[in-house]
Amino acid sequence: MNPFIIEKELRESLYENKGLWMIVVFSCLLSTFAILIVFMKEGSVLAQSDILQIAIKIVLFVTLLVSMVLGASSFVTEREGHTMESLLLTPISKPQLTMAKYIGVLAVGFILLLVSVPYLIVIGEGSGLVPSALFITFFNGTLLLLAFSALSVVFSILYTTSRASILASILVLAVFASPAFMQGLLKVSPLGAWILRIDPFANWFAMMSTMLVDRKSILVMGSNTVPLVVLVIISMAILGWVSNKVTLEGEK
Repeated sequence: MNPFIIEKELRESLYENKGLWMIVVFSCLLSTFAILIVFMKEGSVLAQSDILQIAIKIVLFVTLLVSMVLGASSFVTEREGHTMESLLLTPISKPQLTMAKYIGVLAVGFILLLVSVPYLIVIGEGSGLVPSALFITFFNGTLLLLAFSALSVVFSILYTTSRASILASILVLAVFASPAFMQGLLKVSPLGAWILRIDPFANWFAMMSTMLVDRKSILVMGSNTVPLVVLVIISMAILGWVSNKVTLEGEK
C-alpha cells in the first residue's frame, strides 16, 4: 500500500470532505447530552443502564452516518471535481486506491469513537458499567464501521452523483437498522424472529441489554457477534470485487 496515497486520502477525509468539522459537531452533541445527563441524573426516571444505552446508540449511529457520508462521497467527489482522470493515471492500482479511500473514511470513524470515550465515562460514572459500555461501543462500533463504510465506498464507485450515492448508503443503513427498532412487532411471527436473529443491529441491541441491564459477561454473547462478523466479511468481499470497477464515469 502506497503511504503517500493513504496520507492524501486521510487529509481529504479530515479537511476537504469536512470530516474535521463533523468531529467538532459530534463533540458538541455529546457535550450537550452529557451535561443534560449530569444535571438530570438524580431526578431521572431512567436507570443509568438505560441512559448508557441511549448514549451508545447516539455515538454509533452518528459515527456510522458521518462515515457513510464520507465513504459515499469518496469517489463521486473526484468525478464531480474532475480529478478522477488524473487519479486513475497514477501508478496506483484500483484496489489500492479503493483501500486508501476506505482507510481514510475509517480513520474519521475511529476518531469519533475515541472522542466518545470521556463522555461515556462521565455519563456512566458511579454505575460500574463504564468498562462494559466502552467494550460494547468499540467492539460493535468497529464491526459496524468496517461493514457500512465498505458499502458506502461501493456506492461511491458505482454511482455518478454524490446525492444518489449518499441516499443509497443511508437507505441501506435504515434497512439494516429498522428490525432492531421494531422488535415488538417482529417477535410475534417466525419470519420476524428469524430476521431478528440475523440482523446485526438487533444483535447489537441484545448484547447491549444483556451486558448493561442483566450485567452478564461477553462470554455468553457469542451468538450475537456472528451476524456482525458475517456482515463485515460480506461487505469487505463486495468492496474487493467492486474495487476493480472504478471508472471515470461510474456505473448505474
